[in-house]
Amino acid sequence: EGDDSNEESNPVTPNLRAIDAINPMDRTFTEAYEAGVTTVMTGPGSANVIGGQFAILKTYGKRVDDMIVKAPAAMKVAFGENPKTVYNSKKQAPQTRMATAAILRETLFKTIEYKEKKEKANGDIEKMPAFDMKLEAMIPVINREIPLKAHAHRADDMFTALRIAKEFNLRITLDH
Repeated sequence: EGDDSNEESNPVTPNLRAIDAINPMDRTFTEAYEAGVTTVMTGPGSANVIGGQFAILKTYGKRVDDMIVKAPAAMKVAFGENPKTVYNSKKQAPQTRMATAAILRETLFKTIEYKEKKEKANGDIEKMPAFDMKLEAMIPVINREIPLKAHAHRADDMFTALRIAKEFNLRITLDH
């Protein structure tokens, strides 16, 4: 019941926040603290192309709000087998590595366009684009305030992640 790591209903979920799924009463926080681990970074799993926002937390506390060091700290993205497997079984994109990259690029382009429209409106409510929670969540990525935290399975996945980061001038960290 306590596994809230992946929301598999949509491949693009940047508006999900790790802090909304953390149970500070989970015994692993106590075990980590007792073992000397005082700070962790945690976030969504790798089911989605864009999975959501990571947070940096202290391992001691009873309320997540009091444990937060930084949130958001990174935006989870995934390449390779995880998104392909999840969405292939649902008969929707992405079913290929190409579709994963295309979905991420499309979201980044939409975020840039959304941000530019907001800036051009200069606070004029009538000129502002319609609020989009997903694109709002991606603005810190475009602004280089937080990195993409990219999960990859193979070397070619890593090259795709790096290529996209270079195309959009993004900060990125890779994991496998």
